[in-house]
Amino acid sequence: MRPQKEAKDSSYFPPSGSQSSDDDDDFVVPQPDVSSSKPTAKREKLVPKKSKKNKENESKQKKGKDTQKQKIHNKTNSTTVTAIEAQRLRRAHSLSYSSRHIVHYLRNVTQGSQPLFWQDQSLNTPVLASVRRLGIYRTYLGFSRRATALAWHPTNPTIAAVGSKGGDIIVWNYEREVSGPRIFIEGQGPGGSIQAMKFVGGGSSCRAITASIDGTVTAQDFITNTHEQYLSTGNWDHWYTSLDVSTAGDVVVAGDNRGYVTLLTAAGEALWRERLHKMKVTHIEFCPRMPWCLVTASVDRSLKVWDVRNMKSRDTCLHSHYHERPVNSAHFSRTDGSRLVTTDQHSEIRVYSCPSFTHTLTIPHPHRQFQHLTPIKATWHPLRDIIVVGRYPDPSFSSEHPPHKGFAKDMLTVTKEARTVDFFDGATGELLHQLSDPGCSNKIVSLNLFGHSGDVLLSAAGMCVWIWKPKFKSEHEKKGGTPDKDVDSDDDNGDDRGTLKTKKRKAKGQMRPRTGKVIMKIDDRRKGY
Repeated sequence: MRPQKEAKDSSYFPPSGSQSSDDDDDFVVPQPDVSSSKPTAKREKLVPKKSKKNKENESKQKKGKDTQKQKIHNKTNSTTVTAIEAQRLRRAHSLSYSSRHIVHYLRNVTQGSQPLFWQDQSLNTPVLASVRRLGIYRTYLGFSRRATALAWHPTNPTIAAVGSKGGDIIVWNYEREVSGPRIFIEGQGPGGSIQAMKFVGGGSSCRAITASIDGTVTAQDFITNTHEQYLSTGNWDHWYTSLDVSTAGDVVVAGDNRGYVTLLTAAGEALWRERLHKMKVTHIEFCPRMPWCLVTASVDRSLKVWDVRNMKSRDTCLHSHYHERPVNSAHFSRTDGSRLVTTDQHSEIRVYSCPSFTHTLTIPHPHRQFQHLTPIKATWHPLRDIIVVGRYPDPSFSSEHPPHKGFAKDMLTVTKEARTVDFFDGATGELLHQLSDPGCSNKIVSLNLFGHSGDVLLSAAGMCVWIWKPKFKSEHEKKGGTPDKDVDSDDDNGDDRGTLKTKKRKAKGQMRPRTGKVIMKIDDRRKGY
């Protein structure tokens, strides 16, 4: 009797390794069979007899198991539904996730979702297409000394002004004045270098404010040829080096070579004067996004951010960043003022994000300082956050720093590296394009400034001033035609009606008989006999 009871107890536990042949689950943990024969799905379990008191507990346990199975079933169904929905949404938005197309960028903007990084970068494509077509459109060679300052008229896109080291200023409407600028203001020669220049007002007025090395800040009216002096040091050892004009606040700010900054009204009345740097202020600029924000750069290697409404001393600056070399310039991006680019005096370009002014990017670039060279300053493209800067090749720089991503292979030769105008992505630091022209390949382009529309570039290299504009091929050149050449088509019918000279000969009646091909055909026929 005892062995039978053991058999009953062993048969009470169902075999855990049982599996039907139609089961689709691939992952099954193999377990040894308890019985000798393979169990089937319809095998009956041998349940021992239980008392009546345990029946109520059994029913409660079954109900609990049923509810637990139902919960697990509902959970699996919900997870499968969410997975299917996620897959469907992923397929629906796969184009917008992986594409750089401008249509997908605009779609995300209109739907209120944040544009992806690569979709934002896709807007660089049409701008670069225009930049790659730039060529020299106008040239001016009338300066006796190198150009030192550039400016565009705020409302007239075809008027530009250029100042030189000798104090000369030209106002050039490059579309109307093909032979050269009509307005030429002669400077005083040595000691009259124009360090900075900004236009004031718009419309038909043509008025600018200049900061000169002779120690003056002057408002020039180019139409009436009159000027008004705002500031004057009266000392040849003390001069003004930078200035900017805030159209929103109607104020003018100027910096000098001793670290002082002076704030003026639009009429020239001085508001305050403080020493914000220990050494010369090389650049000063208002933020277009925040009119109260002012940025100054100095030879003391510092970049400082100020609030014009609360300026008391050097310790009241909002942010301060120090470079390894003196800083030549600090320009806000012209799109929305959300970035700031600085240029030092050797080989470093930095990008800061606004309004936090955190250092986000460093671009190694050769533009070292030279005594008889106008300092190289990086500026922005007006349509996209693309940095524009001239290149001064340096053999030591090329050996120390690897080429940028996108660097042209033909530029790797250090001894014959081209002096180009480089275009960098302000978000990634990638080299996008290098602009050059056969007529100016040996010139170091120190200053570059795009017009407000973004299709015209004003550049200065030494005493040369250039206007760059995109060059588009004509329809005939796109088709590969050459209207000036007498192209003879060797058609089987001997017809040359497609050439230009043939049409002219037909009109004049000077067509000569074409007997050469006829004689050849007769000779071929005779050979057959």
